[in-house]
Amino acid sequence: MNRTRCMLLPLALTALAESAPRTEEGYRIPTENHAFAFPRDHGSHPDFRIEWWYITGHLRADSDQRYGFQATFFRYALTTNAPAAGAAFGGDQLFMAHMALTDVDGKRFYHEDRLNRDGWDAAARVGDLDLTNGNWSLRRTAGETMALDASIRSDVQLRFTLEPARPKVIFGENGLSRKGADPSACSWYITFPRLRVAGALELNGQTVPVSGEAWMDHEISSSQLGRDQVGWDWLSARLDDGTELMVYILRDAAGQPDPHSTLAWIDADGRVAQVGPDRFTWSAEGSWTSPDTGATYPIDARLRGERPDGTPFDFVVKPLMREQELVGKLGGISYWEGACDVFEDNQRVGEAYMELTGYGESLAESLK
Repeated sequence: MNRTRCMLLPLALTALAESAPRTEEGYRIPTENHAFAFPRDHGSHPDFRIEWWYITGHLRADSDQRYGFQATFFRYALTTNAPAAGAAFGGDQLFMAHMALTDVDGKRFYHEDRLNRDGWDAAARVGDLDLTNGNWSLRRTAGETMALDASIRSDVQLRFTLEPARPKVIFGENGLSRKGADPSACSWYITFPRLRVAGALELNGQTVPVSGEAWMDHEISSSQLGRDQVGWDWLSARLDDGTELMVYILRDAAGQPDPHSTLAWIDADGRVAQVGPDRFTWSAEGSWTSPDTGATYPIDARLRGERPDGTPFDFVVKPLMREQELVGKLGGISYWEGACDVFEDNQRVGEAYMELTGYGESLAESLK
């Protein structure tokens, strides 16, 4: 009987996928109460249009030098039911990737972006975490431990092991993270809020052992923004009291937050509590204008509201460096993504990464 069930399970999953709601173009739309299965859902989902694996982290060397890093792998389907990338040079999917390093003491920001079609130079494996873009790779090695191997031109080499210090969480309501009123504006949102990072950073020919913590998002979607949304402000923070928070503000053309904007707390036991924009405020305390793109980013932020237990919080988010803009030379989208510290009552209480998009141009227009 068990053998029969195992044989029928793939057929049942295929039938379920075929009956799932789809966009007008035919891309699958995430649904509530998805039966997540790992490592399968760490891998690629080519029947959805958009997918990304996003890591941001803080590192320290033995000399107490500080660094921030970002490693992002994007997959974007050009055709519905795109096959998994193989050895042949194809045209069904695009793979974009971004790498960045913030050298706080050296006051330098390094970044590189890549854009490749599916095939021999870029791929995302179905069924497990195994991503490549040129010589950049992110792979699951054992359990849920991962290995990142990447470079930034000839200046930087990153070789890190990332091991979960906390279990993964699923954001959203009934497993679905909504981004707008349109039924297709949603995602499955899988997060490792604390990854222990260890390894070596090679910077300008010098090898520096480093360690620290990182945050990893994996989002699966076919439409991340509603029609009237131009961009978002996003923050992930690991606080010294053992809790974490994530917030995204989805902005319309007037700069107002969409009702589907969300703040999520993760308590020390991994429980998630989420509230909408009527329960918190995000305001700009200062800005920086890019000399490269002319975009002005509100990089000094203040976040206020209540914790799940009802106690108030009033956080000030300060970037470790102001110049942390990734200029989109290949993908066409420029945005600010930076390492920050979190303060409350003038005391440092945690570390964060903040992403600001749609300030140079509408992100929704760029993604059409």
